[in-house]
Amino acid sequence: MNETQAFERQAEGRLASVETSAAEGFMAPLHAHEADEAVQVLEGAITVYAGEESVRLQAGETFVVERGVAHTYRADSPQTRFVFTTLTRSASRYESFLRAAGPVAGDAGWSADEDVAVVAAVAAAARITVFGPPGMLPQAAETARAA
Repeated sequence: MNETQAFERQAEGRLASVETSAAEGFMAPLHAHEADEAVQVLEGAITVYAGEESVRLQAGETFVVERGVAHTYRADSPQTRFVFTTLTRSASRYESFLRAAGPVAGDAGWSADEDVAVVAAVAAAARITVFGPPGMLPQAAETARAA
């Protein structure tokens, strides 16, 4: 058994990488994963909000969000391209979450109750916890949990 196989077995998952793009201002729903997630910017710039950190990344830079940390990101360039990489039990479900969270995340949060239900169902199937709509930052989720 090689190191990659041992790592996958320990994490009970498979390595999944998904390339995606977003227009300026786009934000993903606030969420957390069971495993660390790397964000690598290929073109443009994004800001990653993870826990108490906010990190601006330019093309060629990478940031790793630790497992269980509530996070989101905002596209800061007219056109951005980036890759998400994580260990997951189902690569297709992970990709489905990224796709489902993208189109409904529009300019100002959830577009309809049906969108909330779809993203929640897809996230649950991928073992991803969604804490709030696009635009919600991690500090707001912590405040809500403490109340």
